[in-house]
Amino acid sequence: MSVQFLFEVQSVLPGEQNEEKIVLVSTELLYKSSGETIYTGVIPVRVTEHGVFVSVPAVTAAFNSKYLRTETLFRLKRYIKRMRDYLDFDKKE
Repeated sequence: MSVQFLFEVQSVLPGEQNEEKIVLVSTELLYKSSGETIYTGVIPVRVTEHGVFVSVPAVTAAFNSKYLRTETLFRLKRYIKRMRDYLDFDKKE
């Protein structure tokens, strides 16, 4: 099963704790061979000074497959870790 993972930061909101950010990531999974969409949705990720924490309940609710759950958690965490220094809060209008 060859799957393509597409992530895009939708918004960055302040978290409950000091120096905490909630990043809403638009997520799309596609089969590479057919281009068929497996999943489209938004998954929240909490970023603190101690690490990056993907919402496990959101991922568990999205996928039945253990492979897709594990792979999504791993890839999404890696994606946000690389962007961590560039995540600024959304501007209020």
